[in-house]
Amino acid sequence: MDPSDGASGRVLSADGTPIAWERHGEGPPLVVVDPIMMDRTTSGMAGVAERLAAGHTVYTYDRRGKGESGDGEEYTAESEVDDLLAVVETAGGTADVLGTSSGAILALRAASESAVISSVVAVEPPLFGDGGSGADFRPQLAALIEADDRAGAIRLFQESIGVPEEMIRSSEPSPFEPAAHTISYDLTLMIDTDVRSLTGVRVPVLVLASSGSDERLQDWARNAAEMLPEGSFQLLAGGWHGIEDAELAAAVDAFLD
Repeated sequence: MDPSDGASGRVLSADGTPIAWERHGEGPPLVVVDPIMMDRTTSGMAGVAERLAAGHTVYTYDRRGKGESGDGEEYTAESEVDDLLAVVETAGGTADVLGTSSGAILALRAASESAVISSVVAVEPPLFGDGGSGADFRPQLAALIEADDRAGAIRLFQESIGVPEEMIRSSEPSPFEPAAHTISYDLTLMIDTDVRSLTGVRVPVLVLASSGSDERLQDWARNAAEMLPEGSFQLLAGGWHGIEDAELAAAVDAFLD
């Protein structure tokens, strides 16, 4: 099949969970990993993916428990790594990976555990350095999900990670409510991943941060770049925990060229 033709399908992860994927563009394969709660219909990476498809065969996918993908009986970070590797296999067996926030952590974990990832662009991975970020609010999240208060779970998450109040007030939670139960998945991924465990990543990694993010997020990104054997760091124009599409796409293209 001509890779320039759009295509979509499902691939089975190692535990049999179906993972929905989509392909666009032409060129070297690039897999895009979304951040928390987002799937292909709500992705904040859609504009970047569209720009990158001009020079790459871009694969997007719904992470476990989101969108059209299935869910396992019990979440583990290893199962999510297997999901990403299954998409890379669909992409031809090797690929570059672009991940944002928790998606960046997932991309780095996969690169540390498998040789099929050629390089990684990691946008503000929330790697805390010691595997912890303070209080673990997963029990409170579980209680809200059990009570079917998905909007409340989303707000708890936003407040707990320091999303600016004006952003919380202006955001509409309803598009993300179907994936609210997966917030705990990403928290598990973040809590269980110590940046020091990623020093085995032996591929080039570009770690990016936004000029509009707080110092905490920027420092985590710089620290990750410093600890990775082939890591480099760039600060780009953007808002809180997000980089302008044009800036991000240009940086990815330059890095992968």
